[in-house]
Amino acid sequence: MTFDHPSNLPKIPLAGSCSGVYFLYNGDELVYIGQGWNCVLRVAEHTRKDSDKVFTHWSFFPVENESERKDLERQLRAQHKPKFNRV
Repeated sequence: MTFDHPSNLPKIPLAGSCSGVYFLYNGDELVYIGQGWNCVLRVAEHTRKDSDKVFTHWSFFPVENESERKDLERQLRAQHKPKFNRV
């Protein structure tokens, strides 16, 4: 699977479970990369009061296959090093 850059993602309507890799942004800064079988629910979890993630918007790249999703997430985290993904 090839992937260019989160800012070049196509506009895809949210429907169904939206399985894939998601990206949280604070303004123009990519601050977090995650993955899940339902990106809408996963992003909603990041808005809880106990979450330390501050973001203004999000996008996602659809990937149905779980192992491909995890591999892509791992690769993108290593490449972009978002501040909220750091340990």
